[in-house]
Amino acid sequence: MKKILIVIFFILISICCVDPINLKYSPSNRINNVLVTKVIDGDTIEILVEENIEKVRLVGIDTPEPYSKNNESKWYNLPDKHLRKWGVNAFYYTNERLYNKEVNISYDTIQGQKDQFGRTLAYVYINNKNFNIELVKNGFARVYTEKKSDYYIILIKAETYARNNKIGLWNYSYQDN
Repeated sequence: MKKILIVIFFILISICCVDPINLKYSPSNRINNVLVTKVIDGDTIEILVEENIEKVRLVGIDTPEPYSKNNESKWYNLPDKHLRKWGVNAFYYTNERLYNKEVNISYDTIQGQKDQFGRTLAYVYINNKNFNIELVKNGFARVYTEKKSDYYIILIKAETYARNNKIGLWNYSYQDN
């Protein structure tokens, strides 16, 4: 009985003392100090790793497509014209924050290291902050709900925050259309 009470005590302490929004995720498969050599769009970059260029898709998120049709149903029926504008905004934001800067990356344990197109799937960290979450919280991206990820719940919270506060692409009135 005493052992059970001790286990319960430690579980309660760990639950009460951990804030999942600010949880620092540092898996063993982390690569530090890689250079961002190109920003392709809001959620795709190229990095230099050991003298090789790798195309990286930011895992767990999706930014609007700036120059091709967006699936409006995945964007809560926001119109394509609005989404394309925010696709361009996401590109400029990502470019400003990441281009020609050193970042750290880590891989998702659920989705793995590569997508179906051969791109590396990764979380990008700049100044020790998860940039994937930053894009969602600042209204430049949605959570990629088609597949779960390590940060899925935290990303959902970030998107809910952005949507509820009408931040970025979520600041849209259907009267504007």
